[in-house]
Amino acid sequence: MPEKVDLAKVDLEWNDDHVLPPVLSLETQFVFQRMTDETLRAVQSIDGHQVLDVGCGRGIDAVSMAKKGGTLFGCEPSRVMLQKAKDWVRDAGEMVRLVRSLAEDLPFLNDSFSRVVCKGAIDHFSNADRAVAEMCRVTSPGGKVVISLANFASLSCLLSRSLNRLSQRFLGREISCPHIWEVPADHTFRFHYANTLALVRRYLQVECVQGVSLLWGLPHWSNVLQKIPRSLALILLRFLDKIASWNPTWSDVLIISGTPVRNLSGKGVKNG
Repeated sequence: MPEKVDLAKVDLEWNDDHVLPPVLSLETQFVFQRMTDETLRAVQSIDGHQVLDVGCGRGIDAVSMAKKGGTLFGCEPSRVMLQKAKDWVRDAGEMVRLVRSLAEDLPFLNDSFSRVVCKGAIDHFSNADRAVAEMCRVTSPGGKVVISLANFASLSCLLSRSLNRLSQRFLGREISCPHIWEVPADHTFRFHYANTLALVRRYLQVECVQGVSLLWGLPHWSNVLQKIPRSLALILLRFLDKIASWNPTWSDVLIISGTPVRNLSGKGVKNG
């Protein structure tokens, strides 16, 4: 088992209010929706399964899976986010059991879940290696683990960094923010295709790597899409999304699914 977590490095009061602007651009709406759709599609059947949403945030995905017949558990270390999840679950009228815990120290028995999902959270964890090990520990033999995350070596990121360097060199200034190609301050890792696969393959038999979206965050891309009819912009976004599915190394989002390669040590329900 990887080394334990230094709690001093964990923001137990993390709040996502600052993450997104009040109004989302078309391509941001598109990439977020596609990320959610493909993550939940990778989970495959949910009805009748015991499902754990690791780093469940506001609980939106957990509620969606509960509506599909799953027995849902969500874990989240932030007190603030856990309260938001409780409010969302209450308002939705669904049954989701919410637990305050670190992904790196899940308070569940071995083989407790047949489905484990972690969407857009692993690059916030203090110890991603230990978190994946824990996800696999609590997944039953033949069960499925699905992890999705932003790819910071996407085609968009590579092009944007190059354009920014050119702007600095020839114009004496950086491209105006936001710099989606830069790793946010609240991320602990800069994940990309190669290092993500290297990490998960320690614990997972990888069955599928799905790429989602292309060119999200490229400078002036949003302006281009705003200047053409919305219907045409969506056709273009879907076409680029198809290219991303063929070549996930270029994609804006990576979705990895597989089955645990072994049971890891550690048992018992932890108190706290």
